[in-house]
Amino acid sequence: MSSSTETQTDAAALAEALHYLMPLHFFYERHGLDLPDFQFLTGSQVPYPYRSLLVHENDMTPTLAAFHHSRLYLQVLEKEQNDNYLLRFVILRSAASDTPVEFGAIGIHLDKFQGEARKMIEEGRKPLGAILGDYELTHSGKPVTYFSVPSDRIISEALVQPEGTVHYGRCNQLLDDEGMVFADIVEILPKSDESERWITSVSKPGDS
Repeated sequence: MSSSTETQTDAAALAEALHYLMPLHFFYERHGLDLPDFQFLTGSQVPYPYRSLLVHENDMTPTLAAFHHSRLYLQVLEKEQNDNYLLRFVILRSAASDTPVEFGAIGIHLDKFQGEARKMIEEGRKPLGAILGDYELTHSGKPVTYFSVPSDRIISEALVQPEGTVHYGRCNQLLDDEGMVFADIVEILPKSDESERWITSVSKPGDS
């Protein structure tokens, strides 16, 4: 492969990555920070227990609430909004333990919502997935890629885990009943030592 072709390929890969990571990249760029080293994966490359939490088309809010046996609440770290578009830098926390269960960013097209639902989204007190469920708003999920990423200072502080810890996550889109995207989401999960030990123990060969 020629160097010019390699350069074009690298540029295309970078553009694709930034497109998927747009909500997160917006806030990193605002702080003058480079994104950490995201490695994009297929669903089958995501290890358990993270695969069961990420590789599906369901909303993450109820999925994580069921996994952690707790309601979740939203902590908005930063936001940027114009008339019809909202970007948020967020942490989802367990209401039972106050621990972070997801970190990431989301971009929401507000013109898809009306009345009380839009008001609740703008207030930022409740996760989008919970609002969609409460108001029975028809939608579907479309994960566009999965990834691993070593935590930098930002991710480490958000998830309360050491820098360099490898995390797994996904870039997801939410679609309305006409198939139009109304939200782009980057979702990063904390490392779960307890779950990883359980997966290892039940998968050891020779165990009865």
